[in-house]
Amino acid sequence: MRAIVIHAAHDLRVEDRTDEAAGPGQVRLRLATGGVCGSDLHYYNHGGFGAVRLREPMILGHEVSAFVEDAGDSGFTKGQLVAVSPSRPCGACKFCLEGMPNQCLNMRFYGSAMPFPHIQGAFREVLVANASQCVDATGLTPGEAAMAEPLAVTLHATSRAGGMLGKRVLVTGCGPIGVLSILAARRAGAAEIVATDLSDFTLSLARKWGRTG
Repeated sequence: MRAIVIHAAHDLRVEDRTDEAAGPGQVRLRLATGGVCGSDLHYYNHGGFGAVRLREPMILGHEVSAFVEDAGDSGFTKGQLVAVSPSRPCGACKFCLEGMPNQCLNMRFYGSAMPFPHIQGAFREVLVANASQCVDATGLTPGEAAMAEPLAVTLHATSRAGGMLGKRVLVTGCGPIGVLSILAARRAGAAEIVATDLSDFTLSLARKWGRTG
């Protein structure tokens, strides 16, 4: 299969990689759509972000949707469109055993150079994922399904911010996460949403999707 592999800043290659076999509780997926995250751009432009540096070639990508190719015993069906969570809890740490896998101490997140060896990403033709990472996306387009992870980020942020009904909300930055935050704030009942950015283009998207000030 082919995969998109980052070797260093400005050194991005399409390479052949060995297909993986699906094991118990896993599904074999054929990638449908992938979204380019800011972290992917940092790996390409700077070879990492903050203290995180590429130390070996790594497949990029974590915002993806895919079609089920081999469902195994998962309950999914061949050809079914799914949104794929990039997070794979270890299942064995304190938090996983206490039923809080989102707090996993050994989270394996697609396309991350934080640990070494790096966690290979999802920009590949064929991806083997845990069935628990996959959510039915029937009725959505592949592009919409690939937005599930960034949308989840904004919904979580909205929840952490507390009640927004009738409140004034400020969104700083109107990239994809910012615009999704505007939509989430609208959904939460914000009375006024003010958005800021340095780009006229992204501000135009904010106006289109619900900025009120």
